[in-house]
Amino acid sequence: MALSGDIPPLYQEPKLHSGLRRWRETRAICFDLKTLRRHGSQVQEAAQTLSRTGLIVIRGAASRQAVDALATMAERTWDDVAALTPGRELPHLILNRGEHRLLRGYKALVESTKPVVNFRHEEDDGMMDVFHPENLVPENRQLILDCQHEDLVEALARRAFDRKLKVKCRNLYVSKGVENTRFYHCDGERIKVKSFVYANDVNCFDTGPYCYIMCSHHDAALRQENQAFNEHHGLNKHEYRLLAGHVALPVFCRAGDMVISAQHGAHRGHPQAASATRIVLVNLYQ
Repeated sequence: MALSGDIPPLYQEPKLHSGLRRWRETRAICFDLKTLRRHGSQVQEAAQTLSRTGLIVIRGAASRQAVDALATMAERTWDDVAALTPGRELPHLILNRGEHRLLRGYKALVESTKPVVNFRHEEDDGMMDVFHPENLVPENRQLILDCQHEDLVEALARRAFDRKLKVKCRNLYVSKGVENTRFYHCDGERIKVKSFVYANDVNCFDTGPYCYIMCSHHDAALRQENQAFNEHHGLNKHEYRLLAGHVALPVFCRAGDMVISAQHGAHRGHPQAASATRIVLVNLYQ
């Protein structure tokens, strides 16, 4: 799927792996949850792969029951918010939308005692980003926490990066036809890891797969080149605008799969088709 509109000259896109090459690159970073739970050697191999490439996929991380509950919760929250007339609120959550934003700034969102439904604007405009989704529906709380496998992700991150990383925030991303997504970037230079649990299949470009420049978290020369360019043009320090000659891996997943990503590498969510939906449970570890 082509990006919407013309690409400004300040963007140099990487190529995207496709076909058999994409399948092979994805297969090399895939691990099965049951095997990881049974064999410590597999955990070490997965951690080494995450350290080397910045990206792994765990197949079958969430049960069918968890996937269905997550998808239903996401759709109901979306519909409930969409049905609200201006000035109306929902008692069990805080709504941040348009000019009516009760909480401003990431720190306030993270520290909220209630779930916060935060609608993105500008880049990723229209994406519903729910902070603290485990508190949206009390009967789903344990189901959601279980499918995030926080003990396993923390163990993998610790072995991969020799850091003790803990969950800082949990989110639920609901994207419906988000055609304008942020270009490649990193989430700062400090070590951070995110896990993404998919509640629906993301198996083609139209659905907006996660894209990652493999090993970019180790590529100091690429980071420095982009930072110098960004400073010259007055851009965000952490943008990756110069990616000509590089190749990104779009990660196609089935519902229930988990992607684990080193966020200090170059990544983006691919733009969606207008009719597409993507529901993802996200954890940030730092």
